[in-house]
Amino acid sequence: MLTLLVQAAFVIPFSPSMQDAATRPASSAGVDATPITARVIELQGDVQHAPMLTRAWTACKLGDAYPEQTKLRTGVRSSIKLQIGDEEPYTVIVLESVGLTVLSEAYKNPTTKRVRVGVGYGTVRAGVAEGGLQSDFTIDSPVATLSKRGTWNFGLSYDRGSERFEIFLLDYGLVDALNKVSGQRARLLPGQAVTQAMRRWLDEAQVRRNVAVTDLLGQTDISVAFNRLDQDGLGVVNLGGGRANIVNLTHARSRAAFSDAIDRATRRRSERPADRAIVPESFLRPEGFFGVGRGNELVPMLIGAGSALVREGGALPGTYYFRREVLERWQRSAAR
Repeated sequence: MLTLLVQAAFVIPFSPSMQDAATRPASSAGVDATPITARVIELQGDVQHAPMLTRAWTACKLGDAYPEQTKLRTGVRSSIKLQIGDEEPYTVIVLESVGLTVLSEAYKNPTTKRVRVGVGYGTVRAGVAEGGLQSDFTIDSPVATLSKRGTWNFGLSYDRGSERFEIFLLDYGLVDALNKVSGQRARLLPGQAVTQAMRRWLDEAQVRRNVAVTDLLGQTDISVAFNRLDQDGLGVVNLGGGRANIVNLTHARSRAAFSDAIDRATRRRSERPADRAIVPESFLRPEGFFGVGRGNELVPMLIGAGSALVREGGALPGTYYFRREVLERWQRSAAR
């Protein structure tokens, strides 16, 4: 059984906060400042880094150390934990999945340790254990700024498309929140949060709801099979127990037609010039789409109304998007 995905497209420009970080002069740190780095202490999934204003993305590795003016992006179901500097106050940040972040500033001087993080989109969590030097820590976004005071487990979440944000404080300390659009300020205590309306957590808790969405293509094959066959909402009323085939390949003619469609789709892709890839970075979100991984792993397959697969009743006509890995695995098994 194969599963299809209808793909959407987004454009990824730099955010104003990231552009500001890129153009800020390095000399602003002062002559007595010593650069510090952000060291990778924990890594999960697909995370990449690159120098600011470049697209030289490289996979992150455990133990890597990144200087200021480094941007990082996290894929779906991915995250990275960074320790910034080795001296007190001990500072860690966690970049959660589907985010684009830049380490704008990272340095220390005889009295202060300054860290500034710019959020293009996504969620950043952080903690600063006070001690040693004075801590100057800020998380910045195009619409809001978070400044902490003796704080642990705080963060900022920003959605570029809707301009919505949330600033939160979970454990202890104080957080100052600034809405750049309205100019409003708020000071948060543990357990509180504010959003773009600058309303506190208690005002919004009653209207917040979590909606579970089954992510078929983001799961392992066995998880997909179990959820699709045994957890379909129609299982209680449908004689088929909720089972449904997207592409039916039980007949030899259908399998042959499907194999031909794979050959055409992969051949068209390989014949494209290198600078016209099927999913260039400027067209699709580079961190992937809701669990399918990077967009360039998807192969569009056109199944026309005159296809033998349609005539056999094996599929409906249309354009299907499959992961290349799935198609290649199916072809290898069909050839045996």
